[in-house]
Amino acid sequence: MTTPSQPEGQPQGQPEGATVVVEDTSISPAEQKALLDRIGRAWWVVLLLGIISLIVGVVVLVRPFTAVNVAAIIFGIWLLVSGVIQLAQAFDKQLETISRVLNAITGVIGIVLGLICLDSAEDRIALLTLFIGIWWIMRGIVQIAVGASDQGGGVVIFLGILGIIAGGVVLIWPIASLTVLTLVVGIWLVVLGIFEIIASFRVRSLKKQAENVAV
Repeated sequence: MTTPSQPEGQPQGQPEGATVVVEDTSISPAEQKALLDRIGRAWWVVLLLGIISLIVGVVVLVRPFTAVNVAAIIFGIWLLVSGVIQLAQAFDKQLETISRVLNAITGVIGIVLGLICLDSAEDRIALLTLFIGIWWIMRGIVQIAVGASDQGGGVVIFLGILGIIAGGVVLIWPIASLTVLTLVVGIWLVVLGIFEIIASFRVRSLKKQAENVAV
């Protein structure tokens, strides 16, 4: 006794005569219009962000010391707030004794450094430079360790070495390094602002496209 052969193109196990319904994942014109309309309404937000980035970038390039001083003040406030939070955690009885002691020590250090930053412009700029240099070195060490592992690679090790060199340069020549970093940040903000302003008009055109679809 022979069995009928499976019709060509019909999945095995599929009853004869049954149909396969394929869901259409394409966006309908109405959904496309709604999407373009939602994106288009936000064009002024992108424009505002672009203008702010451009203004801040110009200010950083024209008045680099003022920009660094403001950044150092923000850094001092961050140290002060984080120190208070860590000091408060030192009184949490649910934590282990060693954790409470470490929170107390780091909290007091953070508060002291934060007060120093907010007290003197020279001190806060020096502390900010020291923090950037040490952070770069520590990040470089971590990248080298990751690169030496199975999940790393030569590129990661190379970036880690560059980070350590950059951190050393910042610690050895703090003023020159801060000047270069400030210029880089200022140029980056100006370029970012220009691209955001251009993108805002592109987003606005999407809104007009949505309105034309409605017509």
